[in-house]
Amino acid sequence: MDSDLALKIQVEFLKGLLNWRSYIPILFEAVREVFGEDVEAYISGSALEDKLTAGSDIDVLIVVDKVPERGLERARIIDAIWRFMEDRGVPWWYPFEIHLVTRWELDMLRRGGAKIADVKEFVR
Repeated sequence: MDSDLALKIQVEFLKGLLNWRSYIPILFEAVREVFGEDVEAYISGSALEDKLTAGSDIDVLIVVDKVPERGLERARIIDAIWRFMEDRGVPWWYPFEIHLVTRWELDMLRRGGAKIADVKEFVR
């Protein structure tokens, strides 16, 4: 691949990635559709620290009572979220990294110093 083309692709990807806040309302709507109105969802990682690169993703933490043990069940849940988002214009390739976490895991991340923000802060 031509190095100029590769650079152009990375620049365009980063431009799209920097627009992550515009997709958060759709993400939150999708999470509420799958889990109900009382669901808690958070953003963490490089997006909150303004340290995004062309290789970054947007970490999304969804608090559940119990993370399904079977990978297939976790995949079904995440697929349902993605189907909802794609139907509303979020590109299939967009780098949301969705994690199902327990309250305990969320608390451990916070205690470990992870920067975490409630998704509701980005929804108007």
